Amino acid sequence: GVGKYLEGGRAAGGQLVDQRFCPRIVEGELRYNCVGSALVGIIHKKPADGGISAVGGTGSFYTYYGPEEVKFKSLTTNFLERDLPKVMPALGLAAEPIPLWWTTDFILASPVGTPSEDEKWIVGEFNCSCVGISKCLAAYCQDTTPNACYTDISAEDLVDADKYGDIMGEVALKILSTGFSSSGPVDISSLSRVAKDDFGLYPQPGKPLFKGALAEIYVRSQPFGGSDKSSNGHRYDS
Repeated sequence: GVGKYLEGGRAAGGQLVDQRFCPRIVEGELRYNCVGSALVGIIHKKPADGGISAVGGTGSFYTYYGPEEVKFKSLTTNFLERDLPKVMPALGLAAEPIPLWWTTDFILASPVGTPSEDEKWIVGEFNCSCVGISKCLAAYCQDTTPNACYTDISAEDLVDADKYGDIMGEVALKILSTGFSSSGPVDISSLSRVAKDDFGLYPQPGKPLFKGALAEIYVRSQPFGGSDKSSNGHRYDS
């Protein structure tokens, strides 16, 4: 946020991606939500009038589709069957599992009127580091909703969010059960608990098959602890 992406050059990790501009971004982009190799939902994210960014909080409009949506059948088939098996090897990570919860954002690059089977879609972004469950957005605090919390999520959206969580749990269990090896316990003695309560979180299983942890980042210098927090201090979709 301070314009220093290139500071220090390559030696310091500075980098810039040379990527073509796709003017049809004003019509929106498609976000493919995936759990492992399974597509679980598609979101059409349309920027506010006059804008080119469709991230949350910019006035963009979201339309939700299921993974079997016919209007995107050509893109979905090509991505899942032709392109997805090549992604991890292309990144030098052929031995690693596909991320548990991740997204791909597609921007249509073909001229208006191109038949769907001939359309060319450009990947603007892969994200597997801070992916949110969009159905839970009502629970994150903004200046206009400083007390947002779990109960602000509609019952209908909670059903969908829980469905995603269940699928993630199944895939995570499969990963842990097939040759996963831990590097050992992690010392968390320097971490501080910031959350006021655990409202919205499910209780711990009585007899868990594996042990994990929910680790979150709370930025004390930022309003609400960051742009993804509920009023109790937890990330809005935890």
